Amino acid sequence: MRKIFLSLLIALMLLCITPENNVTQAKENATLTVSSTITKNDKAVVDIDLSGNSGIWALKFKVGYNHSALTLESVQNGEVFLDGDLTMPDKPDKEEFVFVVSSNSLKDIKGNGTVVTFNFKIVDYSPEGKYPIELTLIQAIDVDGNIIKMDTQDGMVTVSYDIKNEDIVFDKAKNEEIRIPLESKEAVNKVKINETEIDKDSYTVDSDGNVVIGSDYLNTLKNGKYKVNVETEKKNYAADIFVKEDVEKEIEEKSKEAKEKNKKGEESKSTKKINGKDSKSEKGVNKTKNDWTGQKSNSAIVISIIGLVIIAGIVCVLVKKRRVNG
Repeated sequence: MRKIFLSLLIALMLLCITPENNVTQAKENATLTVSSTITKNDKAVVDIDLSGNSGIWALKFKVGYNHSALTLESVQNGEVFLDGDLTMPDKPDKEEFVFVVSSNSLKDIKGNGTVVTFNFKIVDYSPEGKYPIELTLIQAIDVDGNIIKMDTQDGMVTVSYDIKNEDIVFDKAKNEEIRIPLESKEAVNKVKINETEIDKDSYTVDSDGNVVIGSDYLNTLKNGKYKVNVETEKKNYAADIFVKEDVEKEIEEKSKEAKEKNKKGEESKSTKKINGKDSKSEKGVNKTKNDWTGQKSNSAIVISIIGLVIIAGIVCVLVKKRRVNG
């Protein structure tokens, strides 16, 4: 009788165990890459791309940059996550931008592509140069809560002011002095560049009343945009000047990057169309899968209850028989 009871107890325990979903192992070799770009019209567009993704459910990282040179104006969602998956900060231009996203479906997202796009603007009169965009991963997990190992690659924004034909430009490659036109031939008291007075030996005034700033002084300035103030006896004059390393070379580089960006934009549009269709179909698949999982879970509970009733009945019969025999 004891052996029979133990056998029934083991059977009961097995029936009570319901199957669970298999736990997925943590993924590796995924990479978040920050793009590098040159500013155009005083603006820069920086993408953060995900590659090598074998399944991700939630992602959190922070982005740091030089606030004295760049202002983050806006942030746009990419093609990997849906708009409703994102949690955006109230103000984008904080000390460090924290990006948080988690899928609204109970399924890993396996797509690659642009996760998010940052739209920067140059802070006026900041020097030209390369400014790093630093990405720090905080956490990435899959739908089962497993941590995903992920590499990160920082990017760069090269600040380079666009110039027009009418702009006053000092081209270091040509090494020619520049002229600041005045409306009258008044005596010049001071010349300031970015609010700092320059030595009188660094400039002259020609016969037409133009302030001529010499190349020796201009070569001491970093490449960038500068505000020039000329103070005379009756009036003050202001003008912007640009200091460039090599104008012709810069035009070639910007033209090349524009072509590459246009090519990438066309590829991105194609990817978004494909992912848009996939997202809709995946929603249907997720709903079907979740409904099926719920039915399977309910069936397991019903089977367990029926098993318990049957076993209880068998135990009662055996107990009665033993009492009769006794």
